[in-house]
Amino acid sequence: MKLDTSRLRSIASIAALSACTLASPTSAQTCAHDVAQASEIDMPPPSDRVSHALWTYAANYSPQAWRVSLVDGRICADTYKRGDLVGARPAFKAEADGFRGASRFARVADGWLVAFNHGEFGAALYWFSTDGTRHYRMSENQLDPQVVDFFALGDELGAIQGLNHMLVSRGSIIRIVRDTLQDRWRVDTAAQLPAAPYAIAVTKQGESLVVLSDSLVAFDGGRHVDVLAADMPWSGLYPTSAVLSPDEKKLYIGMRQFVGEFDLSTRTLRFLLPSGAMLNRLSKQQEEQIRAGAFRR
Repeated sequence: MKLDTSRLRSIASIAALSACTLASPTSAQTCAHDVAQASEIDMPPPSDRVSHALWTYAANYSPQAWRVSLVDGRICADTYKRGDLVGARPAFKAEADGFRGASRFARVADGWLVAFNHGEFGAALYWFSTDGTRHYRMSENQLDPQVVDFFALGDELGAIQGLNHMLVSRGSIIRIVRDTLQDRWRVDTAAQLPAAPYAIAVTKQGESLVVLSDSLVAFDGGRHVDVLAADMPWSGLYPTSAVLSPDEKKLYIGMRQFVGEFDLSTRTLRFLLPSGAMLNRLSKQQEEQIRAGAFRR
């Protein structure tokens, strides 16, 4: 009898997703700030060089960053610190071949997928058994994906991966699959992205909205990527997370200093802050230096 490998692959993926718990920002159940109560912070237009430079510098050097999540129908913002993890994780300490300090976990039917992403210092994706006693490197004989986050890609498991470092900004969407329950997990490229991804949110219809280093794109689940907004002003604010409003009309993006609110119908962006007292302030000396530099341009 001829095996229907596509059906077996689908069954294997569905089995994985049925037991899959993603360590994603939307898994958070705390709500330090209800974004509905936040105030809009106006960004000066680029034509006002001095004010725009002061605003950008202050936001970029803010010590505050936010993670957004949907809790009981509310868009919530919680303080984010680099390396913070939310969601399910294994009981064992995930380390392999010199890699430690995992950045993302995904629970699958036969164990855990563990992503190590240390930016320009290296990355790898591993499978670990449920008890952590066995593992293998999924990227063997191919480039290591720099996984930023896992997500449900239809009936399969997907991930956004890539790197933004100095003059390099690259990324892609990958599928994580196996053909049968006995096979090893492997990575297939689903689509290339025009820049490095930072966060992802998935609609009820399965469309993925991916926040890139300087833009926002939509992925239809096949191979098509549509740019929804280009040249967005968050390139120096390092987005951490993204979540859709319950009616899916707006996308909220956690980032340094602000929560971004992107209206998907008008394709406009607002910067929100739970309290004006949290706005980063520049010293008098810093302001003078920026003003002097802006006038020299």
